[in-house]
Amino acid sequence: MTYSEFKLRVPIHDISDDDDGDSAAIGRLFAILSVTPAETSLARLYHSFYDYSAARYNGDPYGRIGRGDVLIFTSDADNDCFIAFDMFDEATDQMNTIGIEIRGPDDRANEIEQILKSIRSSAQVASALLQGNLGIRESLAIENFPRRVPNHNTEAIQQARVFQGGCLIHATGST
Repeated sequence: MTYSEFKLRVPIHDISDDDDGDSAAIGRLFAILSVTPAETSLARLYHSFYDYSAARYNGDPYGRIGRGDVLIFTSDADNDCFIAFDMFDEATDQMNTIGIEIRGPDDRANEIEQILKSIRSSAQVASALLQGNLGIRESLAIENFPRRVPNHNTEAIQQARVFQGGCLIHATGST
């Protein structure tokens, strides 16, 4: 089987519904890829990286800067298909953007592309939508974690969590 890869960066609230649940578009991506989502919504997972001890006051964005794992949701039917969310919050990101990286079967690529275009067009801000052989599978290989990521004038350590069947099956380091 051959696969297509996609990358997009949008604010977390643009893939969440009004109750901090996952948007219908994200639900469709999970279904196309035969991925069982975690019980906790992506927005709640994103906010779980907030470090109250680092915040100077309630809601201080500094409590979130330099934190966030990569969450990889592997297909229940095909271990070569997945959707990953890079939850890292870089120091200059004021829009709470996350990276969406997808590897799906070529025969579903048009559907995936249309959903991502829809997410991108309705997002407050968005990166370019990349598609092709992007090396996502290799860059998200578990042996690449923990990894150092740039964070303004410093570096931070990023971990990975892998889910399958809606359950956490692997995590690197402490999160």
